Amino acid sequence: MRALAPRRWPLALRVPLLITLLMVGVAGAISKLVLVRLEAVQATHFEELSDAYLDGLSTALLPAMIRRDAWEAFDALDRSRPRYQAVGALLVLVVLPDGSVLAASDPLRHPLGAAAPPEAEPAPLHLEPSAATAWIHRAVSEGGVAVGRIAAEVDVTSLATERRATLLALVGVNAALTLLFALLGWLLVRRMLHPVLRLSERLGQAAEGRLQPIAEADMPPADTEEGRAYRRYNAAAAAIAEREALLTRLAEEERRALVGRYASAMAHEVNNPLGGLFNAVRMIQRHGDDPQRRQRAASLLERGLTGIHNVVRASLILWRGEADARPVSAADIDDLRLLIESEARRRELVLDWRHEMDGGFPAPAQMVRQVALNLLLNACAASPPGGRVTLRAAVAAGALTLEVADEGPGLPAEACALLLDGQAAQVPQAGGLGLWTVARLVRELGARVKIAGPPGSRIIIRIHDAERGTPRLAA
Repeated sequence: MRALAPRRWPLALRVPLLITLLMVGVAGAISKLVLVRLEAVQATHFEELSDAYLDGLSTALLPAMIRRDAWEAFDALDRSRPRYQAVGALLVLVVLPDGSVLAASDPLRHPLGAAAPPEAEPAPLHLEPSAATAWIHRAVSEGGVAVGRIAAEVDVTSLATERRATLLALVGVNAALTLLFALLGWLLVRRMLHPVLRLSERLGQAAEGRLQPIAEADMPPADTEEGRAYRRYNAAAAAIAEREALLTRLAEEERRALVGRYASAMAHEVNNPLGGLFNAVRMIQRHGDDPQRRQRAASLLERGLTGIHNVVRASLILWRGEADARPVSAADIDDLRLLIESEARRRELVLDWRHEMDGGFPAPAQMVRQVALNLLLNACAASPPGGRVTLRAAVAAGALTLEVADEGPGLPAEACALLLDGQAAQVPQAGGLGLWTVARLVRELGARVKIAGPPGSRIIIRIHDAERGTPRLAA
């Protein structure tokens, strides 16, 4: 039913309908005024015609009425019939002062001496719109003495016919004008809305890709409203394209920087045990016949290779994005420590690491690792030398809680708004794409975010079990 509401109709339909309604209202008012005026004009003309008719008839009947000569009155009525045929008199009565009929145009209905009917009583002239006849009256006197009166029933159907024809003409003309104006209104509105509809179509296409600018050849003149709107649209499309290009470039630079940092960390983690491995190899070469030294060298080789294997395994798990649907486990959190320790040592930071995860948690391991790793890297970058970077992970009440804290100056307001409001489409100038990635992943996980500080910053992310319902992002 809401789709049928008039406010949801297209503007190209609502405006012509409004014009139609206005035209119907105006046409009704005009028709009413015309008919009222026509009735007034008809009444005036009929009264003038009646007065002329009664004047002539009273002059012809006056002698007969004075002498009360019925035959002379009948003769006068007969002679007046063809002369005043246009009046349309159906019945004429000559009535004496005592109310008796002296003569009548139809003596069978109203014989000589009969009482005049009530309709023949004197009354003001009033034309009923629906009446077929009307009575007119004239008092006749001589020297100030009443000698009788004349009453006539007149056919007024021609007046009603004229009014009906006028009404039909008004209805026809007004209907034609209404349809014409409605059609013109629809055409004009469609023409006026064409630039808006075209912009709307372009914006609709933007949902499938980038905003496509309008060609200069299709541009209206710049001094028109349509031209200004089209040029503003092109300016917006250019700005969005420039912003997307900048975002792509920032993402690429951040990716390269991130790959560089991890390559450096990998090289550092692999290079550290290499010195011991080479020493073990040389020991075997020199003292291979000594079982004790050979065993010690082999043990050193095993520990070094195991360390390199763990670092490589953790890196492969993180970067190849294996099985997003796999639940996160305690081993995933421990792998992150191997990747972040080199960054912490390079910056001379103390790494405070503790998690209380006995088993797994039903949240995508890859997404959780990326969230934690980006927060840890930002914490290391924000902490001063000798500072402490803390990670806490625990599962309780059907939720996984990750807490990352540092001793830096605290998150900028823009970065806090990014995490709390979930505006993952915005890339902050401070913080690079790390927090942008965290905000996007947190929103996909349906997690809650809480931020404390300064001094320092403490970010707590609570990820709920999807089977228990995913709450909305909130501070």
